[in-house]
Amino acid sequence: MTNGEINRLGKRILLTELSLGINILNDLQKFRLSFATPLTEVFKDITSLSTKVHRASIVAFRLKRISTIVNKIHRNPKMNLSRMGDIAGIRCIFYNEREVYKFIDLIDKNFLIKGRVRDYIIEPKEIGYKAIHIHVLHKESGKQIEIQVRTIAHHNWATLIEITDLLYNLRLKEIGSKSHPKFAIFHSLLSSNRDLTIKEANLIYNVLNKSNFITELNKTFRRNIIEVKRQWLSKKSSDCFHLISVKRDEIPSLESFSDFKSAEKVYFEKYKEDNEAEIVLTYVKKPNFQQISIAYANYILSYHTFMKDIEPILEQLALDAIEERKFNKFKKIFITYEEVQVSYLLDILTESKELLLSRLERERLIKSKDRAISRSQEKIIRDKISKTYAAQRKQYLLFFNEIDSKIPNSIIYKFLFKRFLKKHRKRVIDGLKGESILLEK
Repeated sequence: MTNGEINRLGKRILLTELSLGINILNDLQKFRLSFATPLTEVFKDITSLSTKVHRASIVAFRLKRISTIVNKIHRNPKMNLSRMGDIAGIRCIFYNEREVYKFIDLIDKNFLIKGRVRDYIIEPKEIGYKAIHIHVLHKESGKQIEIQVRTIAHHNWATLIEITDLLYNLRLKEIGSKSHPKFAIFHSLLSSNRDLTIKEANLIYNVLNKSNFITELNKTFRRNIIEVKRQWLSKKSSDCFHLISVKRDEIPSLESFSDFKSAEKVYFEKYKEDNEAEIVLTYVKKPNFQQISIAYANYILSYHTFMKDIEPILEQLALDAIEERKFNKFKKIFITYEEVQVSYLLDILTESKELLLSRLERERLIKSKDRAISRSQEKIIRDKISKTYAAQRKQYLLFFNEIDSKIPNSIIYKFLFKRFLKKHRKRVIDGLKGESILLEK
């Protein structure tokens, strides 16, 4: 397609509602697929470069989703479609900012760069988004490929934005603070590297509390974790193309393919059937469940580091409430803290790649082995779970010691706090609903 044909396609899309006719849809798909070969070839070179920075870096590519292209055209009616620079994208996830900048330097030395490098790490977007965006040109076709480079911490924040959008039917990722000002500030503060003020920490807690955020995340993740991992284990380990679709209040669907053509055909059919579903087709070299869960936490919806990240904020708020002698405020914050503990305990029980959460039976968490494992391997799994639990318990005991040291020296306050904390264990057990680990033969 010529640039003129592409731009006229954009105008045709602009004149329609978000639901496209079949002719426009076929032309848009033709335009998307023109990036497939350039994207694949650039991806191979990028993957090779990434291993020079960190062998365990996560690198994935995708063609921009049809619905996202259409939404972007309607948000930017004066933009020519031929100038949309992120139709083909590669995402690279590293472990710290030093690695990110080292990788950007390698890209600069090995590719022809198009336009300016956008450094959202130095200058984050209003809502808190951090990453570096760099556009390279494919030598043969001249097609532009966008490369997003970010740390795991940046990536975890970005996926939490998309999870929030899905859970609360918002558009924070697309339109920022206009979608929901308080949630926007909430995410912006979580993105910050600096110490939060008391006022800022309280704002985070108030958003958590009023939106029932922790409970909603727990409910969604716990609903999905059994079925999502079961779907993953049924895939061929040699399949590198993954089609993931998710809808609000439904379990995500995972399909895998050995080649791009077959995967893209299924993607296109799925989009035509339901253009409301969030569907992504991605390629991850040598994928495993942990990599997919990190790279696409916003689609897998069974795990996110947020629960662990929010823990120290809640601990400090609870301690501040004691010092302020605000017992009711302490109770509310501590109950939210307990919800986080329930989530983290479940994460500990489900993180082993050798185990599959198979079902809930009489309120017990039954885990089965996804393959035959020896007694020595079983011991390693149990020891790993015990070690992780022990580390969490150590932090938990330190927090309780701090609470004890700050309780006011008053008979009434001591009675109120002690009585409330005495029931902590029961509340956590109730939160777990009596779940326990059982290895089936």
